[in-house]
Amino acid sequence: MIGFGGHAIIAGSRYPFRDPSTQSKLKENKMSASRIDDLINPARLRLGIKRAFTGDIQEALCELFQNAARAGARNIRITTDDRGFIYQDDGRGLRDRYDFESLLKLGESGWDQRIEEDQRPNGMGIHSLLAHDEVESVTFTSNLLSLTLDTRLWWTNYDYAAGFRDNIKTICFPAPGMNIGVTCSRALTEQLVKALTDSWQIYRSPARGYQGILNIEINDTVVDTSVQEDATPSVPLIETTYQNNRLVIGLYGKEGYATQNGIWVNFYGQMISVDHYSHFQAYLEVRQGRPISPMSPTRRGVIKDESLNRLCDFIRDSLFEYFSQTLIDEVDPLALGQFYHDYPGQASKLPCFVAARRKRYESGDDVSKMASLSAPQVLSYDNPPLLLADKARIVQEDGTAYSSEYGLHTFLELTGAAYKVMEADESRLDIRHLWWKPGEQTALPSGCPHIFHKAGQWGLGAEREAPSEWREIDNHVVFTFDDPNNWDVDNVDFTVGGADPQDFYQTDAWAGFDPQNDQGRSREEMSESYRESCECEIRNLIGNAVPKNFSWNDLLRFVPDGEQIVAVTPEYRSRRKHRPVSVILLLSNDEKVRLSLF
Repeated sequence: MIGFGGHAIIAGSRYPFRDPSTQSKLKENKMSASRIDDLINPARLRLGIKRAFTGDIQEALCELFQNAARAGARNIRITTDDRGFIYQDDGRGLRDRYDFESLLKLGESGWDQRIEEDQRPNGMGIHSLLAHDEVESVTFTSNLLSLTLDTRLWWTNYDYAAGFRDNIKTICFPAPGMNIGVTCSRALTEQLVKALTDSWQIYRSPARGYQGILNIEINDTVVDTSVQEDATPSVPLIETTYQNNRLVIGLYGKEGYATQNGIWVNFYGQMISVDHYSHFQAYLEVRQGRPISPMSPTRRGVIKDESLNRLCDFIRDSLFEYFSQTLIDEVDPLALGQFYHDYPGQASKLPCFVAARRKRYESGDDVSKMASLSAPQVLSYDNPPLLLADKARIVQEDGTAYSSEYGLHTFLELTGAAYKVMEADESRLDIRHLWWKPGEQTALPSGCPHIFHKAGQWGLGAEREAPSEWREIDNHVVFTFDDPNNWDVDNVDFTVGGADPQDFYQTDAWAGFDPQNDQGRSREEMSESYRESCECEIRNLIGNAVPKNFSWNDLLRFVPDGEQIVAVTPEYRSRRKHRPVSVILLLSNDEKVRLSLF
């Protein structure tokens, strides 16, 4: 096998760099070691190390990549075959037998002081490879030394592990950097290749995050080292620094979804997700210091300690400052709304809130459009528009009042522009309630429902306080109801003001139609049934009648069994009119049936 420098090598090793200050600290630690020996069972603790790892090949790769970056490597090459794989990097490597000892000794790392202080290596990472059940042997080679370990004996034979120094061999040609040869099962090798190249697994590849730090190849294929998209905000709002490290904060998703991993930390190249439920996402790129505490031994998570609390507080405070100081017209309504959702205490102190303009009711709309809203807007607490609560208050004949679920939007031509509060500290706002006092009932033929009234009066008050000023409703149709229906208009509890009953059943009555409540029926079936119920009410009002665009089936319902229609004759209000007001059916028994048109 050929190394990066073109020299023949065998395989293997790591990369600590001896620093004088580190050596002095090690001596100090050895002086105090005897004082705590009674608290540790070294042999048992060592055997328990295997349980500290998950057995996932990605875990071992994480350790190899992290160590390579610490050793100053820029390039990593991995090659696989039927016997296992060979790992190479161009870092500092292992200089002597002491470095081999630092590599294998639990709790000792041998890194220089800066790395020790910033990253606090645990001195266990390489054991994730030695501890894997499908690894048979590992050969570490660096500079002029090489060591091969039988992994089974390494964990089960105390004498073999304790005498590892005797197995360190001197090689003929220098092997630059760190070289590791692994003999393992074919299944593990396949897992390694998939972990770095498979399109389904690339999202969680341990190489993601090392862009600009390491160039990684496997079997001459370049490995993607970019930061995965889900680790950065979809809608970035803030780019700042946290303890001298780059921090980006924004919305997790453009649709306003929340995430369980609201913080991602790029810890010197290794991506670590933080369990933090939020509608926002923060991406912290750590290149200095240790602003959070990664879990040992493989940094597969972050410890929930005071350092994480400080980071969360900084994210919250940065968002508060952003929403406080950004011009209202430039604030994203969705982002502000999510801040109210995630941080209600801080959001209540902001100068702005989120509301949406209520759309006027359009005649013929069904119930799904009865409460339509325009796109949300960011508004100022200092000068808010008219804010209306969702439900209208209806005053009955006896003076009592009740709230109605639907119908508020039929009053918007009277109120002018009105808004629904979406996210706000409502204690800082004057949210009005629309009140309606219907007029006297409209006299209709027997059998017609008593739902029609003169338009009456309206006003703005509080939920439990009627308006101090009432206004007449002129030339407007208004109505309210609570229970829509998908089958029969009679099942909708309408209260209607200022409408012609026949016109109402032809148009506005469809506001009570609920196409979503299908109960296993098709929309066409429900619509036809609801239409027939409206036509039935029109006939109750004006007698026998059919729609102006009647079909033959509409006429046949007025023909007795056994009879036929001989002729259909239109009737006009006058000779100058071009549209008939009724039709006359001449039946086969010479009977005539007059049908009004509506």
